[in-house]
Amino acid sequence: MVAAVRNLFYGWKIVGTSIIGYSAAPGQFAVGILGVFVIPLQLEFGWSRTEIFLSITFVTLMQAIFTPLLGSLVDKYGSKKIMMPSIFTFGLLLGGIPLLVGDLTDFYLFYAIIGVICGGAAAVPYLRLAGAWFVKRRGLAFGLVMSGGGLGFAYTPPLVQYMVDNYGWRSGYYALAAIIILIILPLIQLFIHDHPKDLNLLPDGDTVDVDESVVVADKEEKIKLGELLRTPLFYQLFATFMALTFCLYGLFSNFVPMLLDRGMDTTNAALAASTVGITIIVSRIVIGFLLDKFFAPRVGMVCFILSAIGTALLAFGAVGPTAFLAAIFFGFSVGAELDLLAYLITRYFGLNSFGMVYGILFAAFLGGVSIGPLAFGRLFDFYGSYVNILSICSIILVLIAVSMLFLPKYKTS
Repeated sequence: MVAAVRNLFYGWKIVGTSIIGYSAAPGQFAVGILGVFVIPLQLEFGWSRTEIFLSITFVTLMQAIFTPLLGSLVDKYGSKKIMMPSIFTFGLLLGGIPLLVGDLTDFYLFYAIIGVICGGAAAVPYLRLAGAWFVKRRGLAFGLVMSGGGLGFAYTPPLVQYMVDNYGWRSGYYALAAIIILIILPLIQLFIHDHPKDLNLLPDGDTVDVDESVVVADKEEKIKLGELLRTPLFYQLFATFMALTFCLYGLFSNFVPMLLDRGMDTTNAALAASTVGITIIVSRIVIGFLLDKFFAPRVGMVCFILSAIGTALLAFGAVGPTAFLAAIFFGFSVGAELDLLAYLITRYFGLNSFGMVYGILFAAFLGGVSIGPLAFGRLFDFYGSYVNILSICSIILVLIAVSMLFLPKYKTS
């Protein structure tokens, strides 16, 4: 057993560290956990729930603006040099919220700053690390790393809720800050290396360099922004992933109230939502494995067809067991989107340009995330039903699936 661990390819240690590190990303530690703090903040400051959740808009907007710059910095300096100060700052900001926030403006300011300078604690550097350490098993590595997000969503609510219940809401933020500074930061410092060559290794643990046709995109020069903006493929991916996240996150954010409106009790509605979360964790790993075995656009096409079916089931009024089936179907795409996006970028644009391209396309991703829930809510308010927007999204998801057929082959020479 000890010998097996000792002989384990170091890239898997990178992946393991990244899973733990990504579990403490801003999406989990600042945004996903916010619901636990809502009632205590209301009681102490008198803020409304709408006012509290508006902080998420500040994070998302700042991320959309600054992630392209972050990606370029990761390409230029490597992941670790960006991660260390960003993660440390993230910990300080979380620890500063209970100390320095006295009104709503302060609260918004802290969350906006997190969006500006804490992107190094989010997905971009972790995915680039996985891309550098793996070629033949890159899809699986991406899927495992991104499953860290599900891990974070699993352990933070009970931990923070315990702290809030027993020691007050401030202790919840202190606990998150302590995890980041005392656990995540040392792990990154001790175990993260930007590239296999730093340890005189090759990707995937190979003893000889992999076939040139497999990694030709990785060996190309970094693409310039102007050249990227003249590439039709870039716009196809931009539109695809913005439309995809518009549908998926609009549906996901309204899933529980939708089921409650149809007469499901709160327990079963929550279980259906949990089914989505479990599916996300499983699908990230399964889809990552499939990306290494099959042409990635075909994998994406199957996922998006499943999501279209799940959305259509809900459009036809799914409740009970059918609602759980719909949750599994559209949960597969929620689990696939970032892994697939990252994988396609490395295959079409190369690892040297990964940070910049991912950063820009991630802005499109965030655009869909921001608009989708609002559109679902507005159309529900207007029509008194989700049927119209669900029908529209079913069609959009079918079109996205079909668009996967028109993505080009990977570069092989």
